[in-house]
Amino acid sequence: MMIGVSAPWQLRTGSADDLDIVGPLWVAVHHQHAQTMPELSPYVSDDHTWQVRRTLYEDLLTKPGTLLLLASIDDRVIGYGLAHIMAVEETWVADTWVTGKRVGEIESLSVLPEFRGSGLGSHLLTRLEDHLRAAGVDDLVLGVLPGNRDALRLYERLGYRPTWLYLSKFTGRD
Repeated sequence: MMIGVSAPWQLRTGSADDLDIVGPLWVAVHHQHAQTMPELSPYVSDDHTWQVRRTLYEDLLTKPGTLLLLASIDDRVIGYGLAHIMAVEETWVADTWVTGKRVGEIESLSVLPEFRGSGLGSHLLTRLEDHLRAAGVDDLVLGVLPGNRDALRLYERLGYRPTWLYLSKFTGRD
């Protein structure tokens, strides 16, 4: 987004009542995962991924400090971000790095494909970070599939650095 130019989208805080409209946006992330890392196929169905993710979001939205941001144009939701706060002892961070007592996690960030590259992802991420900092949390983590190069570029441009890498060995894949 260019300075001095107003964004074409509006942001609002969401709640568990908004999860039905978040579903298709999470499924878009799921499709991005499958597209950027086809070598990990087969992937679970759209219904299954959303059922599992929705349960996670319902749990997170009951915790203090969780923020769900929804971006829309007119009445169409085109992106969202969800961040939450954890005690550092509940993370994979505590045994390796010196941090504050709480760590913020950018749990999810999704922008519909036709709006990627518009600055919306950066805007959502910055707003989530601002929220976490206002809650006294300066140390942040997020996860990304290594094949999702566009997301990696966004996160690295905003100061995130690789810190932990999971490797998987799933049955039936090369």
